[in-house]
Amino acid sequence: MMKNRGMAMSQLIQPGATIGIIGGGVTSYLLASTAHEMGLKTVILAPKQTDVALEAADIPLVGSATDSAGLTQLAELSEVVTFVNEMVDGYQLNELFTADQLRSGSDILSITQDRYLEKVFLEEQNLNILPYAQVVSAEDIDQAVKSIGFPCMIKPLQKGVGIDQQWQLDQASDIAAVKQLLKPQPYIVEAWIDQPRMLAVTVVKTADQVQVLPAVELTRNGQHLQAVVLPPRIEAGGVREVSRVAKVVADELNYTGVFSIQFLVSKLGALYIDRIYPTLHVSGGIYSGVLPISQYAFHLRALLHWPLPEATATSDAVWLPLRNKERDAVITQLQIKPDWRFRFYPDGTHFMGHVQVVGDRDTVIDGINATGTFAVNN
Repeated sequence: MMKNRGMAMSQLIQPGATIGIIGGGVTSYLLASTAHEMGLKTVILAPKQTDVALEAADIPLVGSATDSAGLTQLAELSEVVTFVNEMVDGYQLNELFTADQLRSGSDILSITQDRYLEKVFLEEQNLNILPYAQVVSAEDIDQAVKSIGFPCMIKPLQKGVGIDQQWQLDQASDIAAVKQLLKPQPYIVEAWIDQPRMLAVTVVKTADQVQVLPAVELTRNGQHLQAVVLPPRIEAGGVREVSRVAKVVADELNYTGVFSIQFLVSKLGALYIDRIYPTLHVSGGIYSGVLPISQYAFHLRALLHWPLPEATATSDAVWLPLRNKERDAVITQLQIKPDWRFRFYPDGTHFMGHVQVVGDRDTVIDGINATGTFAVNN
């Protein structure tokens, strides 16, 4: 069902055309900014008038990603449309947009929006994932945890639900506590590993080409992304396996554009697929300046049927998100780090921007950690 079997060849879209973007936030803003650099106009449907993405829109529309009136208007104004997160309805997109407008298709959403179906899809490709079980009622948790063991995570089956609806279970007493918090909806229980390294890889797919961009490492401070590191600090064999897995997944998806895969690596080096993102992911921001073009340009080129350059990295790099609460520290570094590549966003987001530091990976990490404010965990 998911294989690309005879997808019609889309026509090249020329500069001057209008691309519609469904969804707001920084990703939408950066995608629209790149579209302008490529000579395209943009119409963006974002949830709030104050959304940062609308700062980059030629035509701003306000509404949710499932707002029929907004999507209908987007369809009337756009030659090509794309979505920047999972909060869309694939059936609705197929009803409102032509196949040549929605060049990415919507099949990928039927896999990635449901955690259980995503696991089943990965198992069908004989790919390595952590044990899991579906939970329909609170009483099912005991049996699921008995088969999976501690530690494990319980999450809503449907993605896009807040982090406050996900819990880690480390001992039997946690099960009783979680049962009191569960809402009447299906969940999935997934095994978890202690202090894993997190990797991500971005894939660009067209009707006749799959290109896997260099793998990166993600470090976190609690639930928040701390840094993106290129190349990842794992053995070369692990990097090759990430690339192999990415190609297997891409070959099975009826999709055009950029998507990402996240991995977990245990302390013993075992590699597990964690999840698939059906569009651009924040980790791909690191590619700007070290690849011939950014992930945003790769995505647009795939949708517009423009040729893709080879994605060979010219340097190591570390990418850091800059939060508004860090403003004083950011301004200090701005004044004393002339080689750091800062980019600042308009108001309307929790982030004031991001910074990319290019150079030998370990030397760069040492320099970032020496600031006393920013850090890249081991």
